[in-house]
Amino acid sequence: MVSLIVVILVVVAAVLAPLLVRFGVLEPFKFHQDLLDANALPVGGWSGASADHPLGVEPGTGRDAMSRFWYGITFSLMIALVAATLSVVIGAIIGIVAGFSGGWVDAILSRFTDLTLSFPATLMLLALSSLGLKLVQQVTGLPNGPLAQGIYCTVVLAIFGWTSTARVVRGQVLSIKQREFVEAAIVLGASKPRLYFKEILPNLWAPLLVLVTLMMPAYISAEAALSYLQVSVKPPTPTLGNVLYDSLKYAQTDPFYFFMPAILIATIVISFNLLGDGLRDALDPKGDR
Repeated sequence: MVSLIVVILVVVAAVLAPLLVRFGVLEPFKFHQDLLDANALPVGGWSGASADHPLGVEPGTGRDAMSRFWYGITFSLMIALVAATLSVVIGAIIGIVAGFSGGWVDAILSRFTDLTLSFPATLMLLALSSLGLKLVQQVTGLPNGPLAQGIYCTVVLAIFGWTSTARVVRGQVLSIKQREFVEAAIVLGASKPRLYFKEILPNLWAPLLVLVTLMMPAYISAEAALSYLQVSVKPPTPTLGNVLYDSLKYAQTDPFYFFMPAILIATIVISFNLLGDGLRDALDPKGDR
């Protein structure tokens, strides 16, 4: 329940952040050079924390640290949520078709899943970064900016992240298709799409919900790692990943600014993981037997 409360607060914060930026409550792009000393470090302890800047200011630029962290949650959570949703949708469709059809269809889709699983998503993001970003720009008509970079990361994470969902769903479908209501639908002449999405899919919502909550922290961590590798959304647009990457330069001179995004990322990731574990236990009470 504690993790659920934290997740709700994080989601609400992510939704409110663009509105607060629009109305000037958060100022993630405003420079405050007067709050920095001759070495471009915040004046005062705790990164120059004050009533106007509760978490201090960013070394080198003087931008409000809390605004940067808060606004960064929006982009990181958006990338993770969309990527997790797409992964689950792709994996659910492939898993349902493979598990229900059986035979050569199952064999082909299972080998395709194994083939996709052999490509590490992080390496593919690095290898395809230049070509993939240009392709996103051509398809969407967007300039090379935060939105195009975010779409590229989201699509690649989803393309190479659906395999675990497909395997879980396939295993569930092998059991569900033996039940009486599915056999009755087949006898009554139900079409394949109806069998897939009307009869079988509603019985998979519990594992799919758990998979989404478990994929979210993995993709949040992945975005942070990609920012370190200079593949994700680039500054000045903040994400949790590129803010953490930027703070590495000040780990010794301003440790408070370094630890804050690290603690924030760890808190969000742990909360989503605990929420996923809790949902799995709640939705499958026989799982611990």
